[in-house]
Amino acid sequence: MNNPLTWVEISKSALNHNLQQFKKIIGPKVRLMAVVKSNAYGHGSAEISKLCDLSKEVEIICTVNLEEALALRKLGVKKPILVLSYYDLDKKELAEAIKKNIRLVVYQDRQFKYLNQIASRLKKKALVHFKVDTGTSRLGALVNKSLPEIKKLLKYKSLQLEGLFTHYASAEEINQGFTIKQTSLFYNLIKQLEKNNIFIPLKHAACSAAILMNRASHFDAVRPGISLFGLWSLEDGREIRKKYPLKPVLCWKTKVIQVKQLAKGQTVGYGRTYQAVKQIEIAVLPVGYFEGYDRKLSGRGEVLIKGTKCKVLGRVCMNLIMVDVTGKNVKVNDEAVLIGKQGKEELTAEALAKKIKTINYEVVTRINSLLPRKIIT
Repeated sequence: MNNPLTWVEISKSALNHNLQQFKKIIGPKVRLMAVVKSNAYGHGSAEISKLCDLSKEVEIICTVNLEEALALRKLGVKKPILVLSYYDLDKKELAEAIKKNIRLVVYQDRQFKYLNQIASRLKKKALVHFKVDTGTSRLGALVNKSLPEIKKLLKYKSLQLEGLFTHYASAEEINQGFTIKQTSLFYNLIKQLEKNNIFIPLKHAACSAAILMNRASHFDAVRPGISLFGLWSLEDGREIRKKYPLKPVLCWKTKVIQVKQLAKGQTVGYGRTYQAVKQIEIAVLPVGYFEGYDRKLSGRGEVLIKGTKCKVLGRVCMNLIMVDVTGKNVKVNDEAVLIGKQGKEELTAEALAKKIKTINYEVVTRINSLLPRKIIT
């Protein structure tokens, strides 16, 4: 998409600040694994990964799938990369991944056999991380079946078991009971392995919320995701927010493309859902649900223009929204902020999420990946 009228700004200084905050929490001995999956939660995988590659705080970069990982290598990212979730065993790119030292998740014998065959042909070790399901019921071997599976894995001479990991189901909740249970199951598995003289270098479990809420989850490494970008996954956590202030990395902007006067009684947009009760002035902005501005913000959303909040009028269109700018002296090419700060006002992803009854993750990850991401200081 070549749309210079709508873009996303990425603050390098805010990202570095957040990385430093996490290093303060985990200390020098625990590794930081930056999760940049799904276009870095909408922030731009290429841009964020390049910044992480330069950061002294980040030791490993995590993607959701093989395609994301290979794309980062093509961009020149040099740090270790771990595929957290899935890949197609029939893909010829698996050989390329092994050649380029991309770590792959494993959890079943079929994967062990196939990766071992490829690595044997290449005369190279395939680096793998074994995933354990401790209660999220997604990918991974069930915790009570993991020991025998890992013993099978170790029989394959061309596989190198570098990591063991799990994922939490409810780490963001105030009640940490289930997270504590999952941590205990993971810890007990590690102890079982050690009793069998199996020592895995890198054990990791903690997502953003667990890092902040549960120090017992840190193990050898942590995997911050959403909070790398200054967004909170916690249900409450007001005290933690004060203790470890994070900075939003993303600002989503567009420009006014038309300003017009509407007489009393005129309607706005599809379905004529808004009717002016007096003479008003509206601005038209080149962004809609294709660009990622949710249609449920119709008549409810706000944007910032000239440092003031301007309400969305009528329905959000595929590529356009109309906002009330009455009395604000708005002109064509004036900058409008969809998420972020302008003057003393701020519109957060969290606030937008509440309006449309979803989570901040969804708000930012749905910003169209074709929109340009621009790194600013």
